[in-house]
Amino acid sequence: MKKFATILGVSALALSTTVMADVQYADPDEGGIGYEWTVSLGHHGSAEIVGSTGGKGSYEPAFENPNIGWTHTTDWVALELETEVILEIEVSRQEGVYEMKVDRETGEKSYATSGAMLYPAISIYNGWDSTTEKEQGSFNPIGNFWSTIGFKAAEYSKYGESTIIWRSKMPAGQYSINIGGVNALYCAESDECYNGAHGYRAKFTVSHVPGMAGM
Repeated sequence: MKKFATILGVSALALSTTVMADVQYADPDEGGIGYEWTVSLGHHGSAEIVGSTGGKGSYEPAFENPNIGWTHTTDWVALELETEVILEIEVSRQEGVYEMKVDRETGEKSYATSGAMLYPAISIYNGWDSTTEKEQGSFNPIGNFWSTIGFKAAEYSKYGESTIIWRSKMPAGQYSINIGGVNALYCAESDECYNGAHGYRAKFTVSHVPGMAGM
């Protein structure tokens, strides 16, 4: 089922952007990974998005290694950096995310408020994928799984944190960011936080690389 997130009953697809930032709730290309978001950032600025993602999106115990992530229940961001920058990605729990789901086969719509108990995780890959014929049901959140994108890094709630931050110097280019959860590390199967979608807020911030001239 495809999901469309709103918050507190009001559409909040791109909560805010600052100078040198562009956010679209759209896939940049047909085919391949079904990106929920496209974010473009210049040499400084930030962008925030709100959505919902599977609590077990980055770690499903029932799956076999190494493809332990859910492709369909997580959110994919097609990120483009226009120049070399210091990139910081922060993902936190978000309450009040209201999602509409559309059944892929029948087109029937349903509505629900997502949970607010996400233990967040992100995976970063080099490149965008637009050539894979069909988005698979599982993926590797800590390694390579498609030839079109290359694994770069991952960050997740290692000690039960509700907010995670990843920061690195990044060259200009296109990157695929997956936003998911590792709730199965902390929640028993009988717990409310074990299953379902949970709200998140993600902030992408870029700043100058120290020592670079002409910015």
